[in-house]
Amino acid sequence: MEQRPSQFRPDLGRLDFTLLVIGAVIGADVYVVASMGAQFLGPAQLVAWLTAGALAGVIALAFVQCAAIDSDVGGPYAYARSAFGPLAGFLAGWALYVGEWVALPVFPLAFVNYLEHIVPGLPGPAALAVKVALVAGVTGANLLGVRKGASINDVLAIAKLLPLAVLIVLALAFAAFRPHLATGHLQPFAPLGWGGFGHAVLPIFWAYAGFELAVLPAGEVRDPRRTLPQGLILGMLVATVFYLLTAFAVVAALPWREAAGSTSPLAAAMTAILDGLGVPSGAGGTFMSIGALVSIAGVYEAFTLGVARLSYALAADGLFPRPFASIHPRFGTPHVGLAFQAGTALIGATLFGLGGLITIAVLFLGVAYLLTALAALRLVSRNPEQALRIPGLKVWLLLAAASAVYLSAQASRTQMAIGAAVMLAGFVLYAVRGAHWRGLAIEVGERERQAARWAEHEYLWLLRPVQRALRWLRGG
Repeated sequence: MEQRPSQFRPDLGRLDFTLLVIGAVIGADVYVVASMGAQFLGPAQLVAWLTAGALAGVIALAFVQCAAIDSDVGGPYAYARSAFGPLAGFLAGWALYVGEWVALPVFPLAFVNYLEHIVPGLPGPAALAVKVALVAGVTGANLLGVRKGASINDVLAIAKLLPLAVLIVLALAFAAFRPHLATGHLQPFAPLGWGGFGHAVLPIFWAYAGFELAVLPAGEVRDPRRTLPQGLILGMLVATVFYLLTAFAVVAALPWREAAGSTSPLAAAMTAILDGLGVPSGAGGTFMSIGALVSIAGVYEAFTLGVARLSYALAADGLFPRPFASIHPRFGTPHVGLAFQAGTALIGATLFGLGGLITIAVLFLGVAYLLTALAALRLVSRNPEQALRIPGLKVWLLLAAASAVYLSAQASRTQMAIGAAVMLAGFVLYAVRGAHWRGLAIEVGERERQAARWAEHEYLWLLRPVQRALRWLRGG
């Protein structure tokens, strides 16, 4: 596999990598799924948020191990192919593509939900027009070129964190000054019992997806066998606490039935918190909604580019219809894939709901995660001298594989049957058309490295104030 020059700042230390993990994980997803756990557990969704964070951390460890052994290429496709050969690699890449493609309609749906908090009673035709405008705008930006799309994402990246931080601070103030209201919304803690626990974990886990991007610059990390696991654990702990506090804001601010039925939960929580504190709340919900709109649009832009690159790579190797490998003569972008994604995203956003789309997406991501965890075990057996310095490493990797199976197993029987049929279709596609592989590995690795560069912009934004503070303290 040919090596590519690194795009990352060299010599990343533990703090650098920790903040990269935080930047890659915390995103627009929490705006979407913050109320879904309440539908199955009520206030006990807090336990599901903690569990999903633990599952994500264990699975991320498998990615860290793979990256520590082979830092030149990244992603489930490359790791599974290296460990088990082309078929396993293709199935991992296929599951990754389907999981991300299925998630594309989530963003226009969520965008309209938060827009309706600003413009109540948005008529159906107007909502459809907004979806069309968002899909067309994001698709057009990516059609003009990778640099254009990446620049837009850079601008939007930082804006997603500020509203969440404000919400958390106000929620803690609400709990301190209005404890009777906050504790009242926490009781009963599990009004629906625990039977829906797994169904709650599945969509919540989607908020943690992104950790796999942070491990891609492993070749630029100082002492990777020590720094990668330490930074990963710290980063996932911070992200989990951040998400727990955001979920707490929803649970403490809203009765659980209201939270379960909300399509813009963070905006509703902000409004309720300000009302409880006796502060004019009109601008609060609008502030959160604007933050959600900006964040959702930014992540949708990143997803669109990533899925288009992956479908291009599959077509270039004869595994997708040939038109997906077509490059626009003027802009040099995979215009057929972008057009296909735009059309299917609009159809999905019209016919399906958020919960079903996210569940199917995580089902396929779980398959990709399982193959990555098994690949990590195989690569460690081949290269024991490159194993991470973690006691009981193989046990943790087995737990990562079991966690991936658990996630996929939470889907309904119908969804699992659909998933099995899609994976079988991928196997048939491989058997009929699979022949050339080298280009796909490079394209998949580069596609995920591009996404990691976006995460790096966020981690640099977080890192710079910390570095300045440390220099000031040393100077003092």
